[in-house]
Amino acid sequence: MTVMATTSILFIMATTLMTIVAYQMQATAVRVGRVRAMHVADAGINAYLYQLRNDFTYYVSHPDSGWTIVSGQEKYRVKAVAPTSTTPLTLYSTGVAGDGTQTIAATVRLRTFADYMFLSGSDLTLAGDADVTGQVRGNGNIDNQGKIQGKVIAGGTFTGKAPDQGFTENQPQASFSAIADWMARKMRPGAVAAGSYFPASGALGYRVVVNGNTVVVDRITGGIDTGVFSTVPVTSMAIPASGIFYFEDTVWVEGNYASPVTIVSRKGDSLGDIYLIGDYVPSSTDSTATSGLVAEANIIVPGWFGKDDMTVNAALMARTGHIYADIKQGFTRSRISIQGSLTFGLSGGDFGTVDKFTGQPVSGFRQKYYTYDQRLDLYPPPLYPQIADESLKVDTWVEDRTPAF
Repeated sequence: MTVMATTSILFIMATTLMTIVAYQMQATAVRVGRVRAMHVADAGINAYLYQLRNDFTYYVSHPDSGWTIVSGQEKYRVKAVAPTSTTPLTLYSTGVAGDGTQTIAATVRLRTFADYMFLSGSDLTLAGDADVTGQVRGNGNIDNQGKIQGKVIAGGTFTGKAPDQGFTENQPQASFSAIADWMARKMRPGAVAAGSYFPASGALGYRVVVNGNTVVVDRITGGIDTGVFSTVPVTSMAIPASGIFYFEDTVWVEGNYASPVTIVSRKGDSLGDIYLIGDYVPSSTDSTATSGLVAEANIIVPGWFGKDDMTVNAALMARTGHIYADIKQGFTRSRISIQGSLTFGLSGGDFGTVDKFTGQPVSGFRQKYYTYDQRLDLYPPPLYPQIADESLKVDTWVEDRTPAF
């Protein structure tokens, strides 16, 4: 009886051990197959990116690559989902290796002008009181006397205090002239199609108040010197799916946005100013909605009647001009905080001045804070101008549990 019992126990133990070993071998084989399939799928993404780098419209004529054999039983297939006004180009690549099948998804886009805290079309000088968080880029020389928490990219040379992430010099320039073409080809037609295009007002411009998902547009007939506007109602409309509003006139903006929205001011080839007359922020701090304000000329904060403590959260662009506070001597405000990005054709604009002898503020905002909004890195504003002559940017790369094919 003892021998039979011992034999039975040993048999059960041996059988269990063999079962565990067989399971481990099978699980290992599955894992190896999945890892190999993941690498094959990644190879498919890289092969498709190579084509996109040569022609970013490649996805239009090749939305599906078909199966491509790598070697033996290894193959991949890439499906491209076209970008929209609010979502980037998305690539789904399925890799097969033996018994393993994996799908990965990658969102791909060209860099936009909203990828930088500061992007100057000319030389750029940052004063000693500047406190900047984010990347800084300039087409010319950059001199920094302030504090930069980020990297600096100079088209010319860099001088001054080194940023905490270093700097590079003599880099390619971002084309500001291409922005005008983008406005004409993309932004204006997009607004016309959405019913959010507004011709010259015949008055002093438009007041635009964004309230969540709604935009209220009035024509201004007076009060721009005091901030107490006289207006005539034009329309109240929901932010369209394209997210674009285009004005052939000066625009005065404030409010909060719950949907992605870009507001453009372009009147002729050299005019088109945007005035920020109050806070301009997302409705919720948890929202992924971003906003862009794109002016052909300048973006201006009228400091003599603006808020004492002002907050702006948006990608700001002044294609040919400056971003600054219109300052009157003796008028001072406490603070302006800009979270987003600033792109300007000409540097030199400022939000406050100080006495060169005492260092005390004499006009404008006494405190100025600039912080890059990381949401712009993943969710640039609708139809925001791209830097078309540079490399592609892979925003996300994730395993997708849902096969694309």
